[in-house]
Amino acid sequence: MIVTTLALLTLAQAKPTFPKAPELVGKQWLNTKAPITWAERKGKVTLVHFWTFQCSNCLNNLPAVSRLDSKFKGLGVITIGIHTPETEAEKKFENVVTETPKLKIDYPVLFDGKSENWSKWKQSYWPTLYVIDKNGFVRFQWLGELNYNGKNGEAEAAKAIKLLLEEK
Repeated sequence: MIVTTLALLTLAQAKPTFPKAPELVGKQWLNTKAPITWAERKGKVTLVHFWTFQCSNCLNNLPAVSRLDSKFKGLGVITIGIHTPETEAEKKFENVVTETPKLKIDYPVLFDGKSENWSKWKQSYWPTLYVIDKNGFVRFQWLGELNYNGKNGEAEAAKAIKLLLEEK
């Protein structure tokens, strides 16, 4: 289990330099009418969850991600799932289309069939959750299951979201 939390700051602290979230690439989306861009998310906090439907750790993570999504979507926060396949079955978009509703995922999902987003984001692990601030910068990252073995990743992510919602 690897956990990485990027520095979160109170409103009174100076902001260090954070990495800019890479643009999302791909045309195959679920649960949205159009691709999502950082330009349209300006001024809003966004969760990005890298996952795949046959990964047991990803499946274990989905309830926590769904709870975060439900808790904060009324505040303008959205979750974007990025489905990056690991197995041959996961590489077929039609399988993702079939599995996503079975898993009760109703937030937007980008199909990353060629692992372009995976590469741009320098991903190494499924699942990984990011919290992106109102200006498109990565401010929180959690590698692996949020609540694995008593870890408190879901609460840490919620704390990060709350702090970022307060920022101007």
